[in-house]
Amino acid sequence: MFAAILVTYNRLISSNEITILRNSGLTKLAICRPVVSITILSSILCFLVSFYLMPYANKELRLSRLDLKNNYANLAFNPQTFETLNKLTIYSQKRDIDDNLFGILLHDERSDKYSITITSKKGNIVMKDNSALLYMENGTIQKLNYIDNTSEILNFDNYVFNLTETQKGDNKIRWKSKERYLHELLNPNDDSEEEDLKKYRNELHQRFTYPLLPIIFATLALAAILRGDFNRKGNLTNIIMAVSLVVVFFTLTMICYSLVETSAKLTPILYLNFAVFFIIGAAMLTSDRRKS
Repeated sequence: MFAAILVTYNRLISSNEITILRNSGLTKLAICRPVVSITILSSILCFLVSFYLMPYANKELRLSRLDLKNNYANLAFNPQTFETLNKLTIYSQKRDIDDNLFGILLHDERSDKYSITITSKKGNIVMKDNSALLYMENGTIQKLNYIDNTSEILNFDNYVFNLTETQKGDNKIRWKSKERYLHELLNPNDDSEEEDLKKYRNELHQRFTYPLLPIIFATLALAAILRGDFNRKGNLTNIIMAVSLVVVFFTLTMICYSLVETSAKLTPILYLNFAVFFIIGAAMLTSDRRKS
């Protein structure tokens, strides 16, 4: 938007259209009214994205990644292929058209206390209640205990192995700062550490200030490009001034974000930075003084 404002208004100046509008009695603010309306609308949309759409999308992405990572149904179970997911390795000698598995070898290292190795002549996987269940027939179970280094062997005729049982009771997710809604940043209902709280505070102020960037950028662009007399040969000086103001403002803003994350006492500096540059731009726009 910043570049579009500079290009559009510079072209209007070069074609004398801005001069015609000024001679007809329009003030700078009147000439800028369309841009102001679009900028305010853009900021409103940015607030919607910042407060709702962005954390919603980030949460859904996180859940999708976890689902993909922990979904054992994604295993292809190709014959004569070792497939591993989350420290669980499965091998099958053969697979028929009915998805029955033959010559099964399963090795489970998901527990820190023991490992399990299962061999079975036949089996198949069934999805039930959000769990992947492996039904096996005629096999053995060997359990190795890491604590005392002992092993147990058990023969079975029928056995059901829950591929997702370690996921039960572990549904609580600690959301990152960019995955939290506004109320979750204000009142984190978990055992967040001090470092996390600093990130939440910084993210909170970014959510409030990022949507204001279009307004500041547009104000500075309009204030600089419409400054002084209008010259058909171009306004390179005004364009350089606009770019310089925005670069200085954005650099100071990034510095302020870092300071806010360091100490909450420095938060007013961030909002003061926005206010100062907005006042500078607004003052330049409301001044209709032209060179004689």
